[in-house]
Amino acid sequence: MGMGCMSDIADKADYFIESVVDDHVNEAMRKVAEIPKGTAGECSSCGEWSMRLVDETCAPCRDKFAKYYAP
Repeated sequence: MGMGCMSDIADKADYFIESVVDDHVNEAMRKVAEIPKGTAGECSSCGEWSMRLVDETCAPCRDKFAKYYAP
């Protein structure tokens, strides 16, 4: 095997790694874009004030009652 062939394999491996990383980054960005923004206020479930409510519910209450809201 000549050195030219080895560099071709290395180039292909680098390209493959970059494309896999790009796919993972794009997937992570897509997931982040789906996260609801939320607002500050009083939780409609527990009455506690929270910096981030989603559908008027704080994170602990959303986690606690997630089984009831699951589709």
